[in-house]
Amino acid sequence: MFVLPIIYEILKRAQDWRLLDDIARELGTPPESLMRYIEEGRARGVLYVDRRVVESFILTEEGQRRVAEGLPEYRLLKSAVCEGGRCVIDLSQPEVEIALANLAKIGIRPKGRVLEIDEETYKKALAIVEERQRFLTALDSAPREILQEFLRRKLVKRVEKTQIFIKAAVPIDAVRPAEVKTALTSEDITSGRWRDYILKPFDLSIEPPEYPAPVPHFFNEFLNYVREVMVGLGFEEVRGPILEVEFWNFDALFQAQDHPAREIHDTFYVEWDGPVEQPPAELMEAVKKVHEEKWQYKWDPKKALNLVLRTQTTATTIRALAERGDGEYKVFTIGRVFRPEKLDPKHSMEFHQLDGIVVGPGLTFKHLLGQLEQIAKALGMDRVKFRPAYFPFTSPSVEVYAEHPKLGWVEFGGAGIFRPEVTEPLGVRKSRVLAWGWGLDRIAMIILGIDDIRELFTKDLEKLQEYYSRWVKYRRNIGSRGIRYTI
Repeated sequence: MFVLPIIYEILKRAQDWRLLDDIARELGTPPESLMRYIEEGRARGVLYVDRRVVESFILTEEGQRRVAEGLPEYRLLKSAVCEGGRCVIDLSQPEVEIALANLAKIGIRPKGRVLEIDEETYKKALAIVEERQRFLTALDSAPREILQEFLRRKLVKRVEKTQIFIKAAVPIDAVRPAEVKTALTSEDITSGRWRDYILKPFDLSIEPPEYPAPVPHFFNEFLNYVREVMVGLGFEEVRGPILEVEFWNFDALFQAQDHPAREIHDTFYVEWDGPVEQPPAELMEAVKKVHEEKWQYKWDPKKALNLVLRTQTTATTIRALAERGDGEYKVFTIGRVFRPEKLDPKHSMEFHQLDGIVVGPGLTFKHLLGQLEQIAKALGMDRVKFRPAYFPFTSPSVEVYAEHPKLGWVEFGGAGIFRPEVTEPLGVRKSRVLAWGWGLDRIAMIILGIDDIRELFTKDLEKLQEYYSRWVKYRRNIGSRGIRYTI
């Protein structure tokens, strides 16, 4: 069996029960630095480990002072003047009461202001007191009764300590030390040296250590700013699930079930055997009716309940529209969406969208363009263009473009007025609904001059600092322009 070299050294010294502190002392290392290897040896079955709680005594602050200065009775006896077989001690000394109280326990008592005893008695008393003084500096060798006396005098305090004893669970000749490797080279494999290595497994359940970034992440700051802008324009934020049923992602948006966007190459489908949140039955029936009448096909309710990673945050705003119905309100959502795109400087399979709707009577396409322009200017995009477009759920519809400093005009969103086939099944019959979905990743690229969408998630600390500096400069410029959020 192969073991780490340090475990092998521990096994050599622990063929019988040994105190870990003693082994650590022999190896010239602190006991705590060996604990991970002790636990690894126990887990691999090569070490027995026994933990025992033992009582010990340590000096209090008073005890430390008495070690340095001496016990009162020790100092008193040492001040004696012995002559002609008699010893005389002056009692006009500091702490004499404490000293006499402790001397009285061994039969030494004064008469008047002077303590006078024969020299033989003095030597016996001094020997007893000197022994106590020595025990105070060597508590491990002190008898139990002396320790109890020190406890009463508050010279020591009792503490409990866990001692670890270890013993080899296998003979030393049954194990071999080996080098630990986390990766093998081709030479390791061809030479056969890999057989003499311990290959350290990776534990993917362990969280990696967190290292604080030198600056706040510029893209998070941008997303929070977009949220701030939308709230300032009078919008209310709504949230929805990332894992969505096709009904909210497609069907409620009047996308036919055989629409190309719903094919596997344009949508991430999720296999799931658990329960699925079902839309209201009457709403599903209303959507079914409009699909079958307008698109002329057999609508399948089971397909509508398939789970997908949402391809558009419109799935969230359409939920809000279904819950609130007719009226006058403005809501938005910011979240991640997923599409099987090929990763390149302009596209990613995961990106962020800003979706919004404005609901109210008498709204027109001109209102929509004005609202889009207002949001774009609030975000610092002075030059935007609109181009006619087609979407299954809006009419009329436009694509929205802004000028990137390096890439030129870049399309970053679509917008339009929800068709009656979308709004009427949701119970919205008196109001019109202006709707749009913008790619926030592309907007961040435009305002910060980033020409590769992958750079939004860079781990390069120098680039993070550079992009954060651009973000700070951008915010300063926006603030100096005095943009107001008007409805």
